[in-house]
Amino acid sequence: MNEKLLDGRTVAILVSNGFDEVEFTDPQKRLIELGAAVKVVSRVKNLVNGWYEGNWGHFFPVNADVSDTLAIDFDGLIIPGGIRSVDKLFNDPHAKRILKAFLKADMPVLLIGDSVKLLIGIEQVVGVSLTSSSLVKEDLIAASAKWVDQAVMLDKNLITGSGSAKLEELVSEFTVKVSDYEKEAIEAA
Repeated sequence: MNEKLLDGRTVAILVSNGFDEVEFTDPQKRLIELGAAVKVVSRVKNLVNGWYEGNWGHFFPVNADVSDTLAIDFDGLIIPGGIRSVDKLFNDPHAKRILKAFLKADMPVLLIGDSVKLLIGIEQVVGVSLTSSSLVKEDLIAASAKWVDQAVMLDKNLITGSGSAKLEELVSEFTVKVSDYEKEAIEAA
């Protein structure tokens, strides 16, 4: 049997209702193809609703409640854009706790489009080199981030992207980070 690049790895995708469906499904499919176990984490119970082309999209099953989730149980975190979802996560203390724990432990994190705004909510944006959607760009600059006008930006194990235009490249960079990541005895969450 052929071993896949991400066999034995578990990745969390943190969302709330209104997440960008393409920014969710494209990474999810690719990570599964590469052997990762992908878990959907949300405050929403049972099914979470995406946003697709200006309308409510499909429903997706939720695997874990955000309040019961710890960073230590995963090898990487993805947060898709979609301002409706991002605004809900921005005000959720458990979502903030999880993102902060991943960053504190220097675990692979992929923030896509609008979700880069979450770094402001956890006060982890000052001096960080990043990119984002144009919708949250000014907020990030005002919070002293080093905003860069490019589709993909890496700052240690943090990968940020401007949106769905370069999803393949974003997921590829994230895959390398998850594959190379070695868990240490961390208690960050």
